[in-house]
Amino acid sequence: MKSERFNLRMTPKEKADIAARAKRAHRPISEFMIDTALNRKIIVIDSLPEMMRELKALGRNLNQLTVLCNMGKVQAVKLDEFEETLADIHSELRKLTEVL
Repeated sequence: MKSERFNLRMTPKEKADIAARAKRAHRPISEFMIDTALNRKIIVIDSLPEMMRELKALGRNLNQLTVLCNMGKVQAVKLDEFEETLADIHSELRKLTEVL
């Protein structure tokens, strides 16, 4: 349990900059400052939300196709574009993990 306080003074610009960086890292300001002060790595991947949206859309499309196949409404599906998009996302994720 956190029970200790640490008060410090800073300029309004410094405070705004710290708050902006914490927001970009999706962290509360106090946690961001602790992580920074203790030299913990803070990694922000700006493209991750877009990749997650694409993966979810692909998953929904694949699920819909599976349902249609199971109902007998679709006999054959061309998945070239699906495979290409999935390969692109995989490649981007691989690049990110190599940097980390």
